[in-house]
Amino acid sequence: MIQGRIGEIELGELLRALEAAGKSAVVTLETPHGTGQAHLALGRMAYARTEPGPHLGEYLVRLGHLNLDDIQRLVLKQRRENPGTPLGQLALQEGLISEAELHEALSAQVLEALATMLTWEEGRFTAEPPPPNTSQIPLAYTLEASAAVLEAARRLDEWRRGQVAPDEVLVLAGDPTRHALSPEAWTLLELVDGIKRARSIALESGLAEEEAYHVLYELKSRGLLKPATLLLEDPLILVLADSSLVRRLLFVVLERERYRTLIAPDLETAKRMLVRHRPHGILIQGDAVADRVRQIRALPEGRYTPLWVISETPPRGLWARAARVGHIPKPFTERDVLEALSAIRRPL
Repeated sequence: MIQGRIGEIELGELLRALEAAGKSAVVTLETPHGTGQAHLALGRMAYARTEPGPHLGEYLVRLGHLNLDDIQRLVLKQRRENPGTPLGQLALQEGLISEAELHEALSAQVLEALATMLTWEEGRFTAEPPPPNTSQIPLAYTLEASAAVLEAARRLDEWRRGQVAPDEVLVLAGDPTRHALSPEAWTLLELVDGIKRARSIALESGLAEEEAYHVLYELKSRGLLKPATLLLEDPLILVLADSSLVRRLLFVVLERERYRTLIAPDLETAKRMLVRHRPHGILIQGDAVADRVRQIRALPEGRYTPLWVISETPPRGLWARAARVGHIPKPFTERDVLEALSAIRRPL
């Protein structure tokens, strides 16, 4: 095992050393901003992610390669039957995606995770062998570690030159046909409608959020976009979920459909958010649902807020009726979530 403080050795330097030695390893970063992991298989980058941050499953959905039901079914099978097999590998084995689609999603997700980790300047890191249950099946797609680090650093440098705020609403201000624009710029321009926030556009585009904010900034700087004058307040939804993947999937579904989100990994965080922000609706997934609902309903800010539980079976009993709990079946679809939330009034 190798361990130390971030800053004693650069992440890129560590990954390049492991690549040169052809090592299989898991590099873990623990920082005040979050945690991150990079998985190497024989010196090549097999996977990387941050928490909070996007999952591979999220990118497969955002890019249109899989739907929510596919991802949740794969995760359940992975947990029960194939705990050491990466999600993308499992989807490939089942014929749900092609190698090209896995390549696209994995590259996007790994590069975004590496770019995020490169911004962390304090905390600790460890590099250790993979866990014993890691799949021994050769992976269908891996990345050259040094090239991935170089590309992530390039993107990070580009994003730092300027970005729009995630909640900014933009409208078309000039004629884009008079400019030489990248395919990414055209993708974003097609989604700008004067109503959606930048975050909704980013998640609908399939681009990394930070990249989308930077491209929108460039378009704004060139006079092709400008701030909207009529601003509508999108409903605010609090998500309390045990599963980080469920949190991210709900984040994508809601933000793409012009709901603002508060993401809470635990009850105490959710209660603080509830008191401070007074959301228009609450979604709960995980264990001890009855106790969580009771504690939320005990707060003045949560007494009458519409609330739904995401679970395999509907909540039953007096507590559920008294707490006025709605139900969204799990595994859930985008339609399930949006139909439930249609009860919340919104502008336009």
